[in-house]
Amino acid sequence: MLKRKTWPQTPLGSGLLTGKYVGKRPDTGRLMENAMYQARYREDIYYEVAERFTGFAQKRGVHPVTLAVAWVAHHPAVTAPIIGARNLKQLEPALAAADFAMDDELYAAIAALSPTPPPATDRTDEQAGLAYRGSAERYR
Repeated sequence: MLKRKTWPQTPLGSGLLTGKYVGKRPDTGRLMENAMYQARYREDIYYEVAERFTGFAQKRGVHPVTLAVAWVAHHPAVTAPIIGARNLKQLEPALAAADFAMDDELYAAIAALSPTPPPATDRTDEQAGLAYRGSAERYR
C-alpha cells in the first residue's frame, strides 16, 4: 500500500493564527500588500476563525503558534509542517509543537472552530490567477 506524505507550508495561515491580528486586520504587511495573500485571506471568516482559535489556545494556556503547528503535524499524512520565522522569538513556540501532546479529541475540537475549507485547487488566490509561480517569477 502506497502511503502519501506531505509537508504543509504556512501552518500559521500566513500569520493569522499567531494571535497578532485578534480584533483587527493588519494595516501593512504581506496580508495587505501582496495580491495573492489579499485574495486568499480577504474574507472576514478567516479573521473570525483566527480569533476563535487564539481564544481557544489561550483558554488552554498554550501559545497559538504551538497549537497550530501541533494540529497540522497531528494529521496522519503530514511528515512535518514547514515553518518560517524571522527571529528566535517567533521560532520558539513553533518548535514547542514537537513536544505538545495533541490527541484526537483536541484535534477534532480545533477542527470544529472552522468551516471545512475548499480544496486547495479552489482557493481564491488561484482562481484570480495570483498563485505563487516559483522563485523566478514574482507575485502580481
